[in-house]
Amino acid sequence: MEKIKIKGESRQITTQEKAKKIRRNGFIPAIIYGREKRLPMKLPVTELKILRAHHFSESALVEIAVDQSQKSDSEPVTAVIKDIQFHPLTEEVIHIDFLQVSMKEKIRVRVPIVLKGEAPAMKEGAILEHLLRDVEIEAFPGDLPEAIEVDVSSLELGHSIHVGALNFGDKIKILTHTEETIATLAVKEEEPEEPEEEVIEGEEGASEPEVIKEKKDQEPQAEDQESKK
Repeated sequence: MEKIKIKGESRQITTQEKAKKIRRNGFIPAIIYGREKRLPMKLPVTELKILRAHHFSESALVEIAVDQSQKSDSEPVTAVIKDIQFHPLTEEVIHIDFLQVSMKEKIRVRVPIVLKGEAPAMKEGAILEHLLRDVEIEAFPGDLPEAIEVDVSSLELGHSIHVGALNFGDKIKILTHTEETIATLAVKEEEPEEPEEEVIEGEEGASEPEVIKEKKDQEPQAEDQESKK
């Protein structure tokens, strides 16, 4: 896998207020940490476009060149994205954690799953349900796939694809349980039709009881007139 190259600047550990000022100045607070490293830094907002183009994938190798005024000969750091914080309202990136990695040591990351192809039953209205969006794997950084493609073109109606069907040989070890369902092909549920209301003849004559009542009310008046005679 080719490394994604970005540039950043070192910074001091900051309070929340100072972090807001960093963002107002066009940077994103970030940090690189590892066994022997803890380097607070800030990324120009323009560098986020590069990471976003790779969907902020946790398995993407990132080579970070950090400008440290005190160490002009500092070497770039190879890392992976470990955590991203988003603003709850604007969904903008407000902080990134990078984990420094060694190309000689295996690491555990989550890799996104991408479905490709079209099952024949989908042309007849079947619904493809993508249930598992990523899997956890263990591998050397150089063997990490940016994404895992799963072909669904041969998937039959009512059948599913499970994690156990994935095979990457000896270089990649899948840690997610083999029985986890990645995708399934289901019948499209039709919305039940609303039953038509049955109209009973004479039902609209709901005013008839009032007419009868009116006649009953008039009968005593007739009797009163006869008694007066």
